[in-house]
Amino acid sequence: MVRVVRSAEGVLSVGTGLPGRGAWLCRDRPDCVDLAIRRKAFERALRGPVDLAEVEKVRVAVQVVPVPGSEGRAL
Repeated sequence: MVRVVRSAEGVLSVGTGLPGRGAWLCRDRPDCVDLAIRRKAFERALRGPVDLAEVEKVRVAVQVVPVPGSEGRAL
């Protein structure tokens, strides 16, 4: 799981230690971001509008962030 935080300017960031209203997102399923978009989970959890371009940046960041303990594990 990763934490996604929206700043006052509407920029989404990924990180567990970031201040602000956050939402948790799974990173072990490729369709997790798509499902969150369809269900409007980002808007609901972050209590405000979310730009799809920002969500795409989160998708890239989640794919790059290594999962602790996942070395040698098939996803």
